[in-house]
Amino acid sequence: MRNPLRRRTPEEKQRRATKRARKAQESGLKQFQIIPPEGVPLNLTLASISARAGAQLTDFLVTFMIAFLLILLVIFASGGSGTVITIAGALIFFFVRVPYYIVTELVWNGRTLAKRWMGLRVISLDGRSLTAHQVVVRNVLKEIEFFAPLTYLMVSGNNSILITLTALGWLVILFVVPWRSKKNQRIGDIVANTCVIDDPAPVLLRDMAADDPTRARERFVFTSDQLDHYGRFELQTLEQVLRVSQDVSQSSRKQQDKNIREITERIVAKIGYGERIEAADARDFLSAFYRAQRAHLESRKLFGDAREDKFFRADDVGQDSK
Repeated sequence: MRNPLRRRTPEEKQRRATKRARKAQESGLKQFQIIPPEGVPLNLTLASISARAGAQLTDFLVTFMIAFLLILLVIFASGGSGTVITIAGALIFFFVRVPYYIVTELVWNGRTLAKRWMGLRVISLDGRSLTAHQVVVRNVLKEIEFFAPLTYLMVSGNNSILITLTALGWLVILFVVPWRSKKNQRIGDIVANTCVIDDPAPVLLRDMAADDPTRARERFVFTSDQLDHYGRFELQTLEQVLRVSQDVSQSSRKQQDKNIREITERIVAKIGYGERIEAADARDFLSAFYRAQRAHLESRKLFGDAREDKFFRADDVGQDSK
């Protein structure tokens, strides 16, 4: 039976984030690159049209509930006059929506409540921070693009067929523009030079050295000569091996255990470790070796002689300086 608390572990979150990224790639989500002023290219994933529509619907429901409560107050204050309620309702929806979108995207750097929940973010395509001008432009134009014609169709009861068809045609165009845009931009995004990207919350993995079992640290002891055989690159590779998710199939588990045994045998032979390591203790051995190797490299870096990898030679430094 699967442990219900397992989904809260950093490894499970990382596995789900990797799975989400793989699905995004398989589903054909657009990838693009921007270069900020610092000159470091950033590879980003555009938010899908469906994800943006879901976020928009959620934000609309949030603003609708706020506006609905205010309209109830108007009803009680006006005595139920239909004309007053209609006009006040349209104005209330406008003065709730616009500040909501602008304030939330300014405070949370391009994210409304729904975008935060769904892992989306508005960014500037020039690579700089999102400006207040861009936020105001894209959200005010949203009123002109979508909410103004929709509100007109809902409030006005004496529309001519021509006006109704024109408004509906305009709404259709608005839905077509993001589909045809290379970066899924609506008109407001095009004018403001912004787009919406997939931006899930970052996941911090646990410290592998902190999770090393105490019994493994006490049982497996390594000398400085043994730890000198490996460098930073091998340490990072070993960390990736130890971070393999526990949520794997039985066949994958067997292959994983086999790989760990083979890695253990190679390390034992390389460093000249005198004790034979049983298969059941292979993972504990690697965990203890990782912790000792990491501490060894960190301590040596204080003296300026950290090794890049196992192929590092001291005379290479002298040759490079010539």
